[in-house]
Amino acid sequence: MAPLGAADVETYARLLQMADERRLDTGLVREALHARHSAVRAEAARAIGQVHGWEMAPMLRALLADPDTAVAANAAFALGLIPHDSTSVPALDGALDSPGPVAIEAAWALGQIGAPARHSIERALTSGVARADVTGALLLAAAKLRPVPVDAVRSYVDAPNVELRWRAAYAFARSYVAAGVRTLLVHRHDPSAQVRAQIARGLNARAAGDSLRGAALDALDTLARDTDAHVRIEAIRALGSYGGTARTPVLAAIHDPDANVRVTAAQTLGRVLDGTRRPWMDAWNADTTFMYRKSLLESALSVDVVLPAADEDNPDGWRHFGDWRYRAAVAGAAMQATSVDRIREVSLPLARDPDPRVRVAAYSVFAPHVDSAEAVHHRWRRDLMIWALEDYDYAVRAIAIGSLEGHARASEVPAVLRSYRLALRRDTLDDAEIAAVRYIAAAWRRDSAAFGDSLRAAIAALPVPTDPHVRAAAGDASIFRGWSKTSRAARALPWYEQRVRSLVMPALAGRRPHVEITTERGTIELELFAADAPLTVDNFLTLVRAGYYDDVRFHRIVPDFVVQDGDRRGDGNGGPAYYIRDELNRRRYDRGVVGMALAGPDTGGSQYFITLSPQPHLDGGYTVFGHVTSGYDVLDALVQGDRIITIRVP
Repeated sequence: MAPLGAADVETYARLLQMADERRLDTGLVREALHARHSAVRAEAARAIGQVHGWEMAPMLRALLADPDTAVAANAAFALGLIPHDSTSVPALDGALDSPGPVAIEAAWALGQIGAPARHSIERALTSGVARADVTGALLLAAAKLRPVPVDAVRSYVDAPNVELRWRAAYAFARSYVAAGVRTLLVHRHDPSAQVRAQIARGLNARAAGDSLRGAALDALDTLARDTDAHVRIEAIRALGSYGGTARTPVLAAIHDPDANVRVTAAQTLGRVLDGTRRPWMDAWNADTTFMYRKSLLESALSVDVVLPAADEDNPDGWRHFGDWRYRAAVAGAAMQATSVDRIREVSLPLARDPDPRVRVAAYSVFAPHVDSAEAVHHRWRRDLMIWALEDYDYAVRAIAIGSLEGHARASEVPAVLRSYRLALRRDTLDDAEIAAVRYIAAAWRRDSAAFGDSLRAAIAALPVPTDPHVRAAAGDASIFRGWSKTSRAARALPWYEQRVRSLVMPALAGRRPHVEITTERGTIELELFAADAPLTVDNFLTLVRAGYYDDVRFHRIVPDFVVQDGDRRGDGNGGPAYYIRDELNRRRYDRGVVGMALAGPDTGGSQYFITLSPQPHLDGGYTVFGHVTSGYDVLDALVQGDRIITIRVP
């Protein structure tokens, strides 16, 4: 591909700036679509979808026939990003016969549109004439339909192509229909571990029902002893849905050689064991690792068993450990407790812990119960959250305010306002600010007449936030009518031009940046997709070079799903003092793909995740900006809490 000329660089940079500002400049897009360079035209098509430019959907539909397949494919992808665009179904249906990636993106977009596209998806699958890669995309589109079209999907579970088999099994695993279970049972010995993992996932009790319960349990018992750890993990999870009947294979799994299988078994035990203490103590003594025992604490409390580590009177219990993670584990375990009294016993003392991460865990447990049915008898729960509005930690305040929002009232707005002003003075992240604005807006909508003149004046005197997320939290509440909902001001154009030259142009020429993640279990190498997500890659590399990720732990690992890190705080609530925009692109969440972790649209910062297995439901929802090129054995061995020594650019 020829390099971008000076005019191309400027146009490309203007498109990045437009997308970063979340505004549609129709004149710029039309100009870019007439550029000589394919990359500029393709970026213009994608940018329409990134800013949800529904008014240019007719142009995107016309671009489906563009002779440049990169442009046409991006147009199809962009149509899938525009919400509720059922008018594009006929055009996307016609594009299923297009060459190259265009048909694949058309199939994905049809899946995004959903029910209005059902006929097109079913027709294309039953005709059996599409290319294998297009059929695979159609199977994933079918997985989004409710109900899943069983007859259209069934024949692909025994296809010679393994990609088609796992996608068909994936569709059934997400469908919870007995007909899908019957098909999966027939193919439970598939030679591909990826397919078997989806089969195990699909054999849960909800889908099997009474008629297929015995056959599904037999199959899961075998799959729980599979040679592949990913299969065993999915089988153990599915076995948990059968309750005490599945006790034996789940208990056996706590002795599995794979650490993440043992963690999964510990997480599942609460669904298969009752409150008899002896089996729980045997399970506790089976493994001394932190993540296993943390998971076991949570499971035990779900059947009202308090293990020694969580016992307040035990001097050797975890609540007395110096490492905050152990105290937070006790506080958070009460989330699974069966009664508010048990929650109070386990977590309330830790709401006063000196470490804010422990307090966050404790308040997170109480938050769902603040206004529960018996709230009138437990006023102390709401009072506890009111008290927390002045906590010095932003995450504690955000949780407290959010827990009160469901029954927001004018009488509490002064306290919330004080908390908001505290956030303005102290916080580097906007979680508490957003929560406070949401609360005030909810109280206003509920009973604006209760807002006295002094309260209205106090709110009117608030400075207009510069952060668009805080402004957006006000919604349509007229009390904030002076706040503009416009997008943030982007950086100056030269900044974007520099990113085009330093990242996009080398990537288009085949030179992508790489980084090495050195963990205590070994090294993982990543290749970064600088042309697909240049601003995200730039942000990540900037943090890497600053040493931001050094000595950080993987704070979240869900076996056979994702590993996640990038929070120097350590509890999942941390990040840099800014957000970056999503850069949704056509890259898919296959195994080993790197994506930005979010708390909502356009809330990326430093936290990222790597998929442990394909996760198609994430496609088009989270920015993909890289993939693993080596170190899969290290990736699979990681357990929550493992440490990153350093990330560096080689």
